Amino acid sequence: MKDYFHSNNFKLLIAVIFILFGLMLYTAGTGGSIVSNLLGFVSAPMQKISSVVTNNATVAAQSATRSNDELTAENAALKQQIDELNKRLVNYYTYQQENAQLKKFLELKNENQDFKPVSAAVIGRDPNELSYNFQIDKGTLADIAVNDPVISDGGMVVGWISSVSGSYSRVTTILSPDTKVSAFDKINRDSGVISSSIKLADNGLLKLGFLSVGTTVKAGDIITTNGLGGVYPRNLPIGTVTAVKNEEYDVSLYAEVKPFVDVKTLRDVMVITSFKGQGQVLPDTSSSSTSSSSSGAK
Repeated sequence: MKDYFHSNNFKLLIAVIFILFGLMLYTAGTGGSIVSNLLGFVSAPMQKISSVVTNNATVAAQSATRSNDELTAENAALKQQIDELNKRLVNYYTYQQENAQLKKFLELKNENQDFKPVSAAVIGRDPNELSYNFQIDKGTLADIAVNDPVISDGGMVVGWISSVSGSYSRVTTILSPDTKVSAFDKINRDSGVISSSIKLADNGLLKLGFLSVGTTVKAGDIITTNGLGGVYPRNLPIGTVTAVKNEEYDVSLYAEVKPFVDVKTLRDVMVITSFKGQGQVLPDTSSSSTSSSSSGAK
């Protein structure tokens, strides 16, 4: 026991007691400021953490309240903005398409000053109809009439107006058996009549019939309208000859023609409501005699 009072542990204990006793006396004289500062130093970080947690909880509560009261209206407003932007985008592409059409129409108009064209869009097809006829969105209100020629925006033959109402019309295409077009070979001027059949139409082909035995029409030649019959203007491109064959029941020849326009997928057309020579049956001045064919041409 005597050795304990002389040990280092006892000395350390006495030192701690004196230090604590001194702190108590000093604290009593200063009103506890040191203890308060010490406690504040320890508690400040805890208060900061508590404040952050409280603020986050407040924000979360506000967000929850806003989602119930305001987000529905905000979503509706954003949806309306999206709808308006989509409409503007559709209008942009529509105007872009119309401008491209008008540019082509003006080019065609400059080459044919007598043309009075009306642009139209395909609005309906009968998928079961082998003649591939369709409806367009223009009619008598746009001065369109029966027998008006219908061409593509590039000036290629598409067909003719077979019926018309105030706001829409029916187009009978060149693939229809009802269509007959007086035409001639652009290179050698041999003339004939463009027609089609169910079999040919199914293969996307036309027939240039009533060719003479000595015809010089050959594969690769370009076939255009010759203006006879008064339905189509002269020199409208129709297609390209793919082959020349013998008729099945007589000695005459015919040429298979691949049209320039795919009427099965066409979306925009132009109706020529007026042109020089419209409705007039012109005499055939070509080298071949086609009086019988021209009388039945559309």
